[in-house]
Amino acid sequence: MGGRPLQGLRVVLLFANSAEHNSRALRMTRTLVEAGCTVTWVARATPGAADREVREGYEVLRVPMPAGPRWLPAPRLPAASAEPRPPGTAGSPRPGSAVRRLLVDGPGRLLQALRYQLLVGRWAAAVERVAPPAEVWQADGLVMLPVALRLRARHGGRVVYDSLEIHVESGRFARLPRAWRWLLARRERHWARAADAVITVSRPYADVLASRLGLQPAIVMNCPPAPPDPAPGDPGGPPRPRRFHQLLAIDPGLPVALYHGYLFPHRGIEVLFEAMGRVPGAHLVVMGFGPRFDAYRARAAGLPYADRVHVVPGVPPDELLEWVASADVAAMPIEGNTLNHRLTTPNKLFEALAAGVPVVASNLPGMAAIVRETGAGALCDPGDPADVARAILAVLDAPEAERSAYRARALAAARATYNWESQADVYLAAVRVPGSPA
Repeated sequence: MGGRPLQGLRVVLLFANSAEHNSRALRMTRTLVEAGCTVTWVARATPGAADREVREGYEVLRVPMPAGPRWLPAPRLPAASAEPRPPGTAGSPRPGSAVRRLLVDGPGRLLQALRYQLLVGRWAAAVERVAPPAEVWQADGLVMLPVALRLRARHGGRVVYDSLEIHVESGRFARLPRAWRWLLARRERHWARAADAVITVSRPYADVLASRLGLQPAIVMNCPPAPPDPAPGDPGGPPRPRRFHQLLAIDPGLPVALYHGYLFPHRGIEVLFEAMGRVPGAHLVVMGFGPRFDAYRARAAGLPYADRVHVVPGVPPDELLEWVASADVAAMPIEGNTLNHRLTTPNKLFEALAAGVPVVASNLPGMAAIVRETGAGALCDPGDPADVARAILAVLDAPEAERSAYRARALAAARATYNWESQADVYLAAVRVPGSPA
């Protein structure tokens, strides 16, 4: 990057959540600080978290999510854990609920849209009360994009839209009726075209967004830094960590399959629980965070082979790779229940490559292309626990030479292509204000 090209540039990152465990934002922030920027995070307040926190090189400010007007009630968005509706359908309401559904999907959603438009102004005002004016306002996802645009209108500067997903096809938005998703997509297109730069996380997402937004997003993959050479466990390098074996008192000779990340339905956790009944001798560790953590831990405790299935809390981003490197295979059988999931290239895939751990991933367009290209693991049908077990065993039961080759191919891909160093300049180009030093 050369020197400190953006010395003194003030950048505010806007989050609609607590921003904890956000490895992408942390990498971006460190890159900005190294380039000479002053960086502030404005995140959603959470119980037990300080309103202001000074971290190494940047500041975190937390504000409560503004309350909507009491005179304008609106239904909540659908539960993200429910199955999305097939395209062109209105769902299958229970008997007696058709009228209620009609009201929710019609006037109710209109009220919800009006309510959010009012919330945007309140949220921008809440940010203004705590955050300094900035030259760059970066929206972490679709919800914060209109807030960033409102702040730019008041203070000037540049808006960067970090489209982390195909938002209209993800989570609760994917459960909206088709007409409302169409309207939301039109609003996203309008807001995105008003931004100064749009970035996203992968080529599959960029291709879809280019078609829908009418612009070409820059691709900033969320990869960890390139692994050292030699990496832990390589000849001449430090020994491989075995943190899970130590933490959970697992026999050192038994393999560990790892799922790590956000704990939520459709991420493949349930199918892994079932698949482990067909993988004798191995242990499964589910490590992460989220509102379903206790439910997953209780479910694991009820399995017939509960002594081989462990649900443990997530770890800070700076410690994550050493924990991932402690596993023998990283499993990510994410379901293809939405377009967003079918095209996803999750952080955990790149973290496994950087840790030199073979992967078992869903045979879906986003992940499968990278697994085939790198030769770093096996693909599976995420809807079939038997096939997930087959893929895990294909890695664990491979001869030692092939397991070493999986590891070498993963590390080689992380060093050559899938590393943060290769993404940082693309990100800085999106942030850079026209006329600032290159």
